Amino acid sequence: MSALNKAILEWTARHHAVVTDADLTRLGVSRSQRRQLVEDKLLERVLDGAYRFPGLTHDELGRCVAACSRPSGLIVAGPTAGRLLGYRRMPRDGFVHVIGPPASNPSVEKWLRVYRTSMIDPLHVVERADGIRLTCPARTVLDLSRHLPDSDLRSVIDQVESERMATCEAIWQVAADLATPGRPWARRVLRMLDQRPQNGVPESHWESRVVAALIERGIRDLRPQKWLDVPGRGPIRLDAAVDRIRWGVEVDVYPTHFTEEGASRDRERDAACDGIGWRVSRVARPALQRDFGLAIDRLMKVFEQRCREQHPSNAPW
Repeated sequence: MSALNKAILEWTARHHAVVTDADLTRLGVSRSQRRQLVEDKLLERVLDGAYRFPGLTHDELGRCVAACSRPSGLIVAGPTAGRLLGYRRMPRDGFVHVIGPPASNPSVEKWLRVYRTSMIDPLHVVERADGIRLTCPARTVLDLSRHLPDSDLRSVIDQVESERMATCEAIWQVAADLATPGRPWARRVLRMLDQRPQNGVPESHWESRVVAALIERGIRDLRPQKWLDVPGRGPIRLDAAVDRIRWGVEVDVYPTHFTEEGASRDRERDAACDGIGWRVSRVARPALQRDFGLAIDRLMKVFEQRCREQHPSNAPW
């Protein structure tokens, strides 16, 4: 009982209730005292060399601390790093994903997923005060390319740039450094970056999907996050726009759009845009979820009509 001193309790409070062999030794707990604490069920094993207090939730953060304590030098990566960084569209798979050096033998725990690689740049690793080491935002995007479909990965890239966690240039550099013949997923990130809009960044997941789908259909000059100066109303921001035909797209995903007050506000806003020669098309999340392809077809029809109206002698593209 006396082995659990105040220093240990303070340490575990800062490290998600996890303490390692090295921590216990440094805090004055001998091996025999450690064994006694385990026998008395005051500590229980998380991984070899890492323990936690029984009765507390065995959550992801505690497992990450334990994984990072391994002598093989594991680093939290992939979907787990994405969850810790607050990325959207992350799978809730119950695993702690890590990267480690080749030939390492970190653990056989069922909740641990290890990807072994020699390409671990110290500059791509973030050291947290709670004992967790994880990949930086740009490297996390790259590792997620092995786990996410195109639409979700593109959405994450947009989020990372929109929230200024990393630049596309930083992501491109990390991907270029790892884009060897044996890593097709790194080349996939490079292709995806090349296909993004030249100006503006979609903010929400559905904006990202709609913008990408319209560009894939051939609207190469689609611009996310377009601001209009509307007399009497000030600046209005459109989710996406094509300047040459004065056409804007709004992707309505938030519940406020579907209230009577919100719908009325949207109509007034669209009318103000119409007053300066801009046509605004709206697409709502229910329509996108019900039949995404059909929703994009309808936007394309409006786009083609708008092209004929604005430039009758030119092709829509």
